[in-house]
Amino acid sequence: MRVLWNELKKILTWKILLLLVLVNSVLYYLLIQFDIEHFPNGRPALDSYNIGIEMIEKYGTQMDEEEFLDFKEVYDAQVKEADLYIKSQKGFVDVGIDSYEQFNAYNWVNASTEADELRNTIFHKEKIDTFWELQERSRLIEFYEWKEHISDSYGAKQKNRVEALIAAKNHDVYPEVVIMNFRDFIGNVAITILFSIVLVISPMILRDRMRQVLALQYTSKAGRNLYKTKIIAGLISTFFVITALLAVYFSIYSLNNTAMYFDVPINTFIGSLSWYDPTFFQYILLCIAAIYIIGFVFSLLAMSFSSIVPNSMALIGIQIPFVVGMIILMGGPLMRYIISIGNPQWLASTVYGLMVVASLLFIIVLWKREKKRDIVL
Repeated sequence: MRVLWNELKKILTWKILLLLVLVNSVLYYLLIQFDIEHFPNGRPALDSYNIGIEMIEKYGTQMDEEEFLDFKEVYDAQVKEADLYIKSQKGFVDVGIDSYEQFNAYNWVNASTEADELRNTIFHKEKIDTFWELQERSRLIEFYEWKEHISDSYGAKQKNRVEALIAAKNHDVYPEVVIMNFRDFIGNVAITILFSIVLVISPMILRDRMRQVLALQYTSKAGRNLYKTKIIAGLISTFFVITALLAVYFSIYSLNNTAMYFDVPINTFIGSLSWYDPTFFQYILLCIAAIYIIGFVFSLLAMSFSSIVPNSMALIGIQIPFVVGMIILMGGPLMRYIISIGNPQWLASTVYGLMVVASLLFIIVLWKREKKRDIVL
């Protein structure tokens, strides 16, 4: 244990931890800050977020036909409010608008200066909630009424999945603003953690080799086994780094105040059809598990590369294609849309499985190589 502890201290030095804080601070402001400080991002996103909470409190995590009729009654009541407002404004009557229906049907692309100014007053100067909310309620009603529509672009398996979701009443109901924000957040957090793992783990074995420490260690049988101890120390360090960063970033994410949506099945968010039926909270846990897998895979790869490259420049160069490739994949099928119906059902599980197997095989081969390695001074 003492050897393992010493190896951990060699990895998690105060210089590395300081660099970790610096890198994460920069990446936070570049990648993550926007999804925290600008959520919901203006209007109608704010109205979408608030109406979603109202729906969950009123109807629960699913909405049946009777509840949908109640939702439409709320919409109709707000339309009447909008009618009264429009009729009270002489300017609208002058441009030929005396109801909310006519307001919606008006040709705003070629609107007169007077009409355009009145519309600007409603939405931006007076910021009348009724008009903002009516837009969002109308959009949600349209999605609900189109719930049995199946895209022609889907294959047979995807169509079967959509039909099963419709039969189970897991279809487009709740505004997508929360899950879209989380997808952007978790994708950027995954990229930040990936950079952090590479930064912390990459130099651990190369540093000993450049200092000729391995030559001294490998002169004894116990020293030969140090390679295994280094791998274990690297994996423990990876776990600590991922856990600490996730704790920090999810503490920050809690500021977005999305806990009310945790029990909502992700298939009932608009445009969020997936192969499986987790709730929003279970989806968050799935993404966290995926980040741990990616972190351990890149930790093993970083240790493998650190064992074979001659210097730091080569170590950085050999990892760039892997890191860039993973960032691209995390922006799509491997993180943001990990179980989306838009990707083949087997894709994420197969790629994650292959990454784990490949990295384990790589480190085993290098472990055996180190055990037989001759010492040349």
